[in-house]
Amino acid sequence: MQQTLQQVRILHVAFVTTWFLFILLLKFVQPPFGTTAPEFFPLALGFVCISEVGLALFFRARLIAASETVLRSDPDDKAALAKWRTGNLLSFCFAETITLFGLMLKFLGFGWKAAGAFFVGGLILLLLWAPRKIQVLPRGVR
Repeated sequence: MQQTLQQVRILHVAFVTTWFLFILLLKFVQPPFGTTAPEFFPLALGFVCISEVGLALFFRARLIAASETVLRSDPDDKAALAKWRTGNLLSFCFAETITLFGLMLKFLGFGWKAAGAFFVGGLILLLLWAPRKIQVLPRGVR
């Protein structure tokens, strides 16, 4: 279980690092300001992000929470470890997608008022969904 936790933490650090790399990319590339895209586009992406967060919470409950209960009593259960790893990776991907929506808005010419909310939302979700160590129950307690 320790090895899996370490792998997932490395993946988490990689996802957080890419968030900062997206900001750095915007500094060097300098996307255009002023857009030809419709003004309701950020609002539509906001609704997509809200549904995406709901979907991520569903997968977190289904994969992470369910496997954590199994892993508390049997920390070496391979199937539960795989589900836990998959749930964390999906969570990171959903949070990163929100950041990518912000990056897309910047490249479409929207300002930081529109795109910044997506960047902040993606980072907050990445930080909130950091993998936690599972507290294993002592032997004999099930």
